[in-house]
Amino acid sequence: MSMVRPVIMFTIGGIAILNAILFWFMPRLTRRDLYFAVTVAPAFRDEPEGRSILGRYRAELIFFSALALAAFVTGSAWFGVGFVSTGTFLQLGASFIAFYRARQRVLPHAVPPTMIREAELHNHDRIIVGGWMTASGPFILLAACAGYLWIHRGENSMPNDLHGHRLTVDLVSTTGILSSLTLILYGLAHWVRPVHAGGGEGARELKFRKTFSVILLVIEYFITLQASWIMWVRRGDPTIVALLPLFLVFVLVAIVILARLGQGGSRMPATDEPRITNSSVPVGDRTLDCYWKLGVFYFNRDDSAVLIEKRFGLGYSLNFARPTAWIILLLVLMGPLIPIVAHLSRFLPKLGIK
Repeated sequence: MSMVRPVIMFTIGGIAILNAILFWFMPRLTRRDLYFAVTVAPAFRDEPEGRSILGRYRAELIFFSALALAAFVTGSAWFGVGFVSTGTFLQLGASFIAFYRARQRVLPHAVPPTMIREAELHNHDRIIVGGWMTASGPFILLAACAGYLWIHRGENSMPNDLHGHRLTVDLVSTTGILSSLTLILYGLAHWVRPVHAGGGEGARELKFRKTFSVILLVIEYFITLQASWIMWVRRGDPTIVALLPLFLVFVLVAIVILARLGQGGSRMPATDEPRITNSSVPVGDRTLDCYWKLGVFYFNRDDSAVLIEKRFGLGYSLNFARPTAWIILLLVLMGPLIPIVAHLSRFLPKLGIK
């Protein structure tokens, strides 16, 4: 275990630092008429008031991130490796506080977006990137690994019942996460309402969507490899975390790629002729601010889309007014919750608690 803890701390801490860096630049990576998840005039963020809000946001981001780092280091020293996984959540919480305070300062400058919706009249490839064969690869690999380990479970040093219990928990937990990501991959092809359906903006938006899909697919394969390795090696084996540093490198590469594109491809160079639009009316994401709870949770019963671009971030958010969104969320939560419940179900009876 001497090597496990430093590797986990290095990986989680590195991801938290990358998140902090991403939040630092995020106000400049979103669409120009969305500023801290508020619809504004496209020129507002470059005006003195907009720059002042950005400066205060970054100062508070440093302050709250420093507090989160101190809590992370202290908690890891007191509670050990079990506390390390909270590092990313602490940093995200700190960043959200800075974001929310900046959002409150932007709200007085909000303007209504255009309510003109654009629909896709032309056909484009709505197949998951790589096709269903590629998307099913993680499930096939995971099933093959689990099947082999189940057949040869008698060769493991653990008792058969304990090995079977561990294998079942890891398999169900990982399958839930993979299922949620596959649903999102399908949704990126079928359940997204585009902000711009045509022209150069639409082409850039489609490129961003496909790039994001490729990143999700790579994450699925990484999760499968990591889960298979965890099921393969014995508990306590220091090599159980051997793949985690690779994930940190992948997160860095993914952030750089998406940041260069900008949210929805908004930072890509325009090579097309601009369309004739009313420039005095901002487009934003063509949704009203009231549908964005706290600026990050989208809830709109009148919108059939399940996935919609984040207003502050790189990627997509769920429309929590759609039942499919809750199914995806439930499958995501299966990952951490099933191992916890399984552990408690075996641990509590030892304490006389039924």
